[in-house]
Amino acid sequence: MSWTQVLCFSLLLVSLASSEYATLVQSTPLLAVSPGATARLQCEVKNVKPETLFMNWIRQSPGQRPEGVLSYSKEQNVYRAPNITDRFVPSRDTSNHFLTISNVQAQDDSVYYCFVYYSSAGVQTWGEGTRLRVNGGDRRKPKVSLFPPAQEEINTSDRGTLSCLVSGFYPGYLEVLWQVDGEERSQEVLKGQAALGEDHTYSLSSYLSIPGEEWKKGSRYTCVVKHEALENSLETSVTYRECSSLQ
Repeated sequence: MSWTQVLCFSLLLVSLASSEYATLVQSTPLLAVSPGATARLQCEVKNVKPETLFMNWIRQSPGQRPEGVLSYSKEQNVYRAPNITDRFVPSRDTSNHFLTISNVQAQDDSVYYCFVYYSSAGVQTWGEGTRLRVNGGDRRKPKVSLFPPAQEEINTSDRGTLSCLVSGFYPGYLEVLWQVDGEERSQEVLKGQAALGEDHTYSLSSYLSIPGEEWKKGSRYTCVVKHEALENSLETSVTYRECSSLQ
């Protein structure tokens, strides 16, 4: 039986013996280890007993599709996905499920999620995800380009869009923040997904929508980029006056 068949079958095995569903908590967002070390990922189980769950683990890297890792049955049987070796071992105790990865390798760098599916109710419960970061290896610093709103957009809609293009970085985990006159702004922000290029580096774009009047009054807009290859955040700013002086 293939891992995919086992996963589909596992979705049918979870029964609703209780009116409560499991709550899964991955309280460690980032776990950094060196190559060759052992990493242990924790998935805390609340509301139900861990031994009543058919636990699944998947992982996802930026710009790539989710990849199955393994399933762990209530009877403690292990079903690994293709290309997953016995370096990946599940376990559980009275409060948690665990995924232990021995002899960690560079390709293990990813975000790992635990999840359970209640088929009869169509309910899924997921952990928040834990990034396993493998230290060392290739790290490339991002390049940032900040583009002001198009004047035509402001004239026709009385709003404008600032575009922050970040490129050339690796790995693909990146945080982009916007500031207006030094104050962080999270509303009217749209961030794209990281895309992996042919040169094996990532790029993504983040957009900030602003009122046309705010732009024209001279506020300073800053795109702040944080990445593990940078010692400090990378900041690029623009104002209406700076753009007007170039016209």
